[in-house]
Amino acid sequence: MPASPSRPSQASRPPWPQRPLIWLRELMRRPLVLERRGLQIHVLLGPTRAAAVPVPPPNSGEALRAGHAELRALLGRHPEVRHLMRHLGFVEQAIARHGSRALRREVPVPVLRKALQQLELLLRDEPSATLDELRGRIEQAVASRERPGDDEAGAAGAVQVSEASHSLFDEMERSWTGQMPLPEAAPEGPELAPSAARA
Repeated sequence: MPASPSRPSQASRPPWPQRPLIWLRELMRRPLVLERRGLQIHVLLGPTRAAAVPVPPPNSGEALRAGHAELRALLGRHPEVRHLMRHLGFVEQAIARHGSRALRREVPVPVLRKALQQLELLLRDEPSATLDELRGRIEQAVASRERPGDDEAGAAGAVQVSEASHSLFDEMERSWTGQMPLPEAAPEGPELAPSAARA
């Protein structure tokens, strides 16, 4: 009677005393998996660890390209967003032109901060893991480029403009002129008569 094709031949099979040990070794390599079925929990054997090959994470350049592609697609789907969120549109174009150098050097930090706020607004409506990673890259760029105390210096150096009434302006002008220092005394010498001083 011919041997069944599904069964391995006798020559390729290990000897009988080793078979239980090989079976047990293969069994010990498989992880245990808990599976819930209704109210019952079943313990199952998962796939062998050799079969579960970990996928390496993408490098930073690939992640930036993927984030840029998704951001460009999002801005393309909603053209009005590019006009409403000009900072984010500028950052998207800068990444297209300069790559990661746009985040490190090309785009000013205040523009990156504003683009970050606008991207967070978009992520509230359309969450995305790729765009979330891009947001993290922009945050890192802002944190690495800004020096401590930049916010306070920017706030102190910023010009505050507001409208005021004429009476408030006149009152402020009087207070400024009242605080001006008196001119220094003239050097000692012969006094001139007022008429001579006018001439």
